[in-house]
Amino acid sequence: AAVLFPLAACWVWGGGWLANLGITLERGHGFADYAGSAVVYLLGGMAALGALVGLGQRLPPGEPGQPEEMPPAHFPLLANLGALLFGLGWLGWSLSVPFHVAGAALNLPRIAVNGLLAGAGAILVAQTYCWITVGHADALMAARGMAAGFIAISAGAPFVSPWAALVIGALAGLLLPLAVYLVERVLRLPDGTATVSLGVTGGLWGALAVALFADGRWGQGWNGVGLTEYHTVVGQGVTGFLRAEGFLGDGPGQLIAQLAGIGAIGLLAFLVGWLLFLGLNLLHRPRREGQLEADHSE
Repeated sequence: AAVLFPLAACWVWGGGWLANLGITLERGHGFADYAGSAVVYLLGGMAALGALVGLGQRLPPGEPGQPEEMPPAHFPLLANLGALLFGLGWLGWSLSVPFHVAGAALNLPRIAVNGLLAGAGAILVAQTYCWITVGHADALMAARGMAAGFIAISAGAPFVSPWAALVIGALAGLLLPLAVYLVERVLRLPDGTATVSLGVTGGLWGALAVALFADGRWGQGWNGVGLTEYHTVVGQGVTGFLRAEGFLGDGPGQLIAQLAGIGAIGLLAFLVGWLLFLGLNLLHRPRREGQLEADHSE
């Protein structure tokens, strides 16, 4: 992921082909990802997923008839402290006006409020899910839920309304425990830190949410598109399906741009992670089999 990140960042934040989809193909404002829902988190999650698939290791199946339990929280205080520090870091980076903004119109208080609302909504829904399924709140899922909320709002923090940020975070908090169950219980992948669940679900949903909830109030000039007017409307910024009053909806075009970015970044990360660790696994297998034979002979 560290090797792939500069490439994805150039595509999206460095004036690359994904950023220019709004100019070359007139698809919205191009791929919009303010703080890295796809560039950072989806990339890392898909690389981790490819690596786990390439390694070929699986968790043992659970006992038939036994109820599923939440992953153990060995250090719940540290987990929640880490999530809080992640939120503070997210605020610091997002409010520093990163270089790739390149003069686009943003509202910093809106970004901060949206980030906090998304994190809070994710915690509430994740804990409600735990209460319904296992009968009690869960400290580790609270920390992971908060992280999922910040990841999901990263793409659209400047472009969506506060109520939409709360909805985005809430849905991220619902998707996270479902993804943890899918990865660990159905696919049986050894993802003890929920890297795949957090990165893939939060990053994917966050990138898609831009095309759904961006209201057009901010983001004028994003990726060099519509600095003064967009679709003949003066002052319209990044816009999805749920536009604000006075703006023209641009959901289909922006959705195509978001899907192109998700597909390109996700596929690249998964393939590289899978091929790399599949190759390492194949190289290591003869040595491991030789060691097993030696142990049996003894």
